[in-house]
Amino acid sequence: MSHRRPRRARTLAAAAAAGLFLLPVQLASAQPTPTTASTADAQPASDTPAAGLQTIKLKVGIKQEDLAALRARGHQARMEGKTSFPVPAPTAQSAERTDRAGALPQKARPALTLLDGQKTSQAVAAANPQSPSQAGGLGTYVAAPIGDKPDGALSEECFKSDNVESGIGRIHNRFTYCRRLNIEAEYWSIDNKGVPIEEEGTTSATLELFSQGDDKERRARVFAQIQKDSVDYDWGPIDNIFVAPGVPLSLIGNCVQDSDVCHATRSSYTMPWATWDNNPEWAYWDIYNHEENSEGRDKISYNQWNVEFFTDNEEYKTFQRGRTAARLLRCDSAAYFNLGKAKYPKACVYSEVTPFLTYTLGSDHHAVAEHIDTAQNRPNATYPLLAPPGVPWPRDKSIPGKYVAGNPDAPGLHRITKKLHPDESKANKDNKDGACFKTGPERDKYLDTGLPTRPPQGEQCDEYPFASTLEGAGNPKPDFSVKSIPAKDNRVAGGMLRKYYVDDRILAWDATLPRPNETNDRFYVHIK
Repeated sequence: MSHRRPRRARTLAAAAAAGLFLLPVQLASAQPTPTTASTADAQPASDTPAAGLQTIKLKVGIKQEDLAALRARGHQARMEGKTSFPVPAPTAQSAERTDRAGALPQKARPALTLLDGQKTSQAVAAANPQSPSQAGGLGTYVAAPIGDKPDGALSEECFKSDNVESGIGRIHNRFTYCRRLNIEAEYWSIDNKGVPIEEEGTTSATLELFSQGDDKERRARVFAQIQKDSVDYDWGPIDNIFVAPGVPLSLIGNCVQDSDVCHATRSSYTMPWATWDNNPEWAYWDIYNHEENSEGRDKISYNQWNVEFFTDNEEYKTFQRGRTAARLLRCDSAAYFNLGKAKYPKACVYSEVTPFLTYTLGSDHHAVAEHIDTAQNRPNATYPLLAPPGVPWPRDKSIPGKYVAGNPDAPGLHRITKKLHPDESKANKDNKDGACFKTGPERDKYLDTGLPTRPPQGEQCDEYPFASTLEGAGNPKPDFSVKSIPAKDNRVAGGMLRKYYVDDRILAWDATLPRPNETNDRFYVHIK
């Protein structure tokens, strides 16, 4: 906690210096009137990149008699020799969702179609490219249990990463999000009719948000906490110590869409600023997405959440709530996600990021990384050739899937599975066998353009785009690459790909979706 020098002279200053804490009544016209919540909403943090912490503002009125009582208690504390406001212990957050004490709720936004959700995700991802972690891509997904506080190792890793204090915050992996920003509350004294009389001061603090998407339910848990010792008062020398710390602040997490799309659990969490400043506990809310309002084979649905700040009870009136910018979740009930015996039948992930898998040169899968690097950047140097040797090529090869930061519209890859896409999977295998071994039903197509020699013992035929993608060797345009590589490298890279599909929750291609080329999941490969 810090006590700043007041920004303006007030009629209170002389009285405070003399130990008097009663506010003289003044005409309402003596100070500008704050905007009420009925005419304007608080402006949330922007989704565009910005340097430094962003600030969310709220405006609150305090009844004159209650402000006078606060100052009288402060005066009594000073007379008793106390040097600061006595900090109350943290209160428990109720698990029951209750009405917000007469406060104006935010207007629910309409449901998002799959196309709306995908376009919103891509637009935000383009404006806020997430910086790579030390591993070279987004942070590694860790199936951390969702408890009543953030996982320690995961939250520490997220908050130490880039992006956490700018733009939309840090999508650390598709299941993990964190954000650090400022909130600033402006307080006014009001008369018994709720008319603002005088601006009394401001209180500011640093807020930390953390969220984990669930990998077994259609929900995400949202955590909020005021960073320890970050509260800053600007009320005046005496009020900074004996009044402002005792004023309460409420936080609540909300589902932004209508209740038929999603809902939030748990009540608002209310404590004095001084308690928030020293509270090690996190407030939290669960944001549930409803399967009944979904589309497609995998029952896909998008919804948003935010956190609101306010103070509303008999003594306080919030003129303007503070709200964080709404973050977007994509939820599904796809039944084909598993790693070994572990199954992940439902999940919610953060979609405002471009998903990509990272392979690393010089690693235990170097040969695969090198192959993909060549295919993405020098496709004409790859097999199969587009024309036999000595024959002019009709065009250059164009192999998709390269990750380009800030460009979520780049040609990407779409996942398929053998069970859901037997024809596409067979076409990929037949064309790969033809290009690599000159065997199978497609062998004649590649007699003069496939690999000159079969992979020797100890090596395997690697293909890119992967056999598990719609863009694989069976795609009507022969824009793919095959190469003989060590079997060990191929096995390692294959295991990484299978795990990646689960870690980033890449949904398989669904041709029945509206405008499938735009609404299906798209992913990329980054070579480090």
